Amino acid sequence: MTELALRDALIGSKAMSAPVYVPDAAARQRQVLRDLAAEYGRQLRQILQVGELVKGSVYQIETRCGNPGCHCATPRGRLHPATVLSWSEAGRTRMRSLGVDQRDRVRRLSEQYRRLRQARADVVRLHQQMLHAIDQLEQGLRLPPPPAAGRPRAARPGPRRPRG
Repeated sequence: MTELALRDALIGSKAMSAPVYVPDAAARQRQVLRDLAAEYGRQLRQILQVGELVKGSVYQIETRCGNPGCHCATPRGRLHPATVLSWSEAGRTRMRSLGVDQRDRVRRLSEQYRRLRQARADVVRLHQQMLHAIDQLEQGLRLPPPPAAGRPRAARPGPRRPRG
């Protein structure tokens, strides 16, 4: 990931955003594009390896059980620990308690979801960097317009249409 941070700094720097006039600038931009494309491919391969996943986060909370005779029902009573999966759905936070037998698996699947979302964000960032590098390559390859012809252009033959 440090290579990506370095590339971010390189692409985002003012020196790279100015018009490119150095003769070998196009070669450098091509190399930047090759490097970005390689990283893009690595990220896509990582995404393609993802198996099952669960959206949400697994964490521990303390709660009251609801039994009026339990120690947790008193105002200063000790609360019960519970492991839950929390996720957002239709703009609302949902929560589900996890049994002891589910905790490890659901935690692993939720971590897989976070890795997928991070890889997706990396692909979006790489794509933006690639577009910027293509623009820079275009700047480096673009020639100035050709000079005007040596003699003036002749007037068009034929009658002129009246204006207005």
